[in-house]
Amino acid sequence: MAEDFLLRIEGFCPICEAPATFVSTERWLRDGLSCQSCTNGSVPRERALAHVLSRVRPDWRNLAIHESSPAGRGISYKLSQECSQYTPTHYFPEKRFGKTVNGFRNESLEKQTFRDGSFDIVITLDVFEHVFNPGQMIREIYRTLKPGGLYLSTFPVRKHQVTSHRPRIRKESDGSLTYLDTVEVHENPVSGDGSLVTFDYGYDIHNMLAYWAPFDVEVSRFNMRNLGILGEYTEVIACQRS
Repeated sequence: MAEDFLLRIEGFCPICEAPATFVSTERWLRDGLSCQSCTNGSVPRERALAHVLSRVRPDWRNLAIHESSPAGRGISYKLSQECSQYTPTHYFPEKRFGKTVNGFRNESLEKQTFRDGSFDIVITLDVFEHVFNPGQMIREIYRTLKPGGLYLSTFPVRKHQVTSHRPRIRKESDGSLTYLDTVEVHENPVSGDGSLVTFDYGYDIHNMLAYWAPFDVEVSRFNMRNLGILGEYTEVIACQRS
């Protein structure tokens, strides 16, 4: 019988902003290496985004931030508690967009109801790989950012894939779905059915982001034991509106 995997690291959590213990009882560190001090825990990609956010926008608590599909833990919980202009949204496709549903504003990232230049920062944690029209989403995020605004995101960047976006599913004009690859479903904080993965993204995604909208793009990749940022797909992509 295989021995249980256990990793325990003493370090500093960029979300707690204090000494912390990171523990994983599984080999998949991306979802398993949890901070023992964060409210409801936090995982590496959330700590990575918090680290970048504090580095590039140390005054984030005083800025207008839109986060799509927050998970209710880690950096999302911290933003909800400490940012006075924080707007969390979720996607309820059967409800009217722009209205409050279950305590959240209902928004489609591909066609938002926000006015131009509404936010200093837009954040998506593992949302990008679930939209059907990523170019339209990026243009909408660009539109809703103020000049000099920042879009921070995490999503799986496939290390074996050079081409930036390979569709797994196509939505037809009648709304039906055509599956082009094996079905992959990720956890959805507001639906037990999960969220279908619509695209796989590769190494040159930074070029596609700058093609879809005139962003300046920076990709940060991590192996930082002290901050508990280890495992697959920990990249944080920062897109700044000039």
